[in-house]
Amino acid sequence: MTQSIGDRSTLAIELGSPDDGSPDLRTVDVYADGRWLTCDDNVVYLPQFIGSLNDDLDWAVSPVGDKRDSPPFPHRSPVENHHEMLRLANDDNDLHLFHRFMDWGPTADNVSVHLFRIDGLAYLPFSFWRESHHDAGELGPVYCARLSVDDLRLTLHRAAWTLMWDWYTDRKDRGG
Repeated sequence: MTQSIGDRSTLAIELGSPDDGSPDLRTVDVYADGRWLTCDDNVVYLPQFIGSLNDDLDWAVSPVGDKRDSPPFPHRSPVENHHEMLRLANDDNDLHLFHRFMDWGPTADNVSVHLFRIDGLAYLPFSFWRESHHDAGELGPVYCARLSVDDLRLTLHRAAWTLMWDWYTDRKDRGG
């Protein structure tokens, strides 16, 4: 049974059933702007993945006025900022890493995502980079999910909380 948190057209995290063989593994699919982001590896190692979700939730709830509330190149669109930050990633890795989103381990290794909060909205420009991507037509373009910052926070919170609770309950039921 899959539990969907959020909306695929903006941001959704879909939680599959726990792995019968290991309580530490679970299928998790992530969608943004109607695109499947976890297409290369959607089996997560829960202790690491829950921590990564929590890190991004911390980032998303940092105070308004934080320098994350404006893109580094304010006169450019979120998509243009994404392009520029990827171009500069090797030269100014701090800038790229500061706005990086979804650094969730192997599950999101095939996609580069940044987060910009602008006037109460969260912009998630992203692009796929792996040549073996399942849809060659998605290589090259930059997509951009847009949702309220509150919806972003709620999606991350509900996913992290549900995964943590299910993981704890499953381990407890198994005597761990």
